[in-house]
Amino acid sequence: MQAMKTLIAAASLSIMALVQAPVAQAQAYPENDIRFVVWSSAGSPLDTMMRQLGRQLSEELGVEVPVENRKGGSGAVAMSYVMTQPADGYTVLSTTASMTFTMAKGKIPFTPDNFTVLRALQAEPSAVAVRADSDLRDMKDFVKYLQENPNGLRIGGYASAGFHQFVFYRLQQEADFEAAWVPFDGGNEAAIALLGGHIDAAVLTPSSAKAQLANGDFRLLGISTESSDRYFPDTPTFKEQGYDVVESIWRGVMVREGTPQEAIDRLIAAIAAVEETTAWQEFMEKNMQSSLELDQEEMQIQVRKEVESRRAFLEENGFAN
Repeated sequence: MQAMKTLIAAASLSIMALVQAPVAQAQAYPENDIRFVVWSSAGSPLDTMMRQLGRQLSEELGVEVPVENRKGGSGAVAMSYVMTQPADGYTVLSTTASMTFTMAKGKIPFTPDNFTVLRALQAEPSAVAVRADSDLRDMKDFVKYLQENPNGLRIGGYASAGFHQFVFYRLQQEADFEAAWVPFDGGNEAAIALLGGHIDAAVLTPSSAKAQLANGDFRLLGISTESSDRYFPDTPTFKEQGYDVVESIWRGVMVREGTPQEAIDRLIAAIAAVEETTAWQEFMEKNMQSSLELDQEEMQIQVRKEVESRRAFLEENGFAN
């Protein structure tokens, strides 16, 4: 009888150890430094966000979080590199909505199934900007002019076949006008071109033209938020002006598919803690950023939807393979 009790007690301890093992593993992560891989150049909005997050995650998790820039191929170089690293939660990759265009083009061997997006920490809209001396006062003026004068305005923004051209394409669909697109290497370059009179309007994130907007050099005709934007409350949305275009460019972090869920959960919890800090909120305010309130599962759905909608745009305009 005593022997039986001893066996039962031993079995109970073994079961408890098995049950408690995942908890112990979750608590153990991270045991080593976590490397952030950023696919844009140093000083870019994405790089700036990742460095701020890295500094604060280091304090939250008690490990170093160095940032490594691996730019090229609209994220393809960084994604390829991360796919060669272990799926253990110690290599975290930056990501943005631009990734969905890269995947939709079919020029890289990756799909949303290859990565798990943990969180979108920043989101900002696109907007149509003109110089303050422009006769165009709102989107109605803008659309009417182009309907009466097809291709009569020089309109540009960051990249070809990217987020801002997609927003412009959506506006063309909604309002039925013709206009060509002038691509630039950055949103700030489009803003400089607009300021210098080289283009008549720019489609850009307002933060790309923060100085010009603050100085009164530019006027926003419309913005792609669902409702009034907190940073530009006096700018009517596209939707309020009759054009159902609601889009945002988001920035976040992701890991290679197959990363242990306990590591994912720990990272998500730590990121949530960072987002609650005064330092992070001040950083967001300074850079005129909002957050995208989607959890891990919702982000996966969002990414898949974006890839499909972007593919239709790319195919129609001859950008897809």
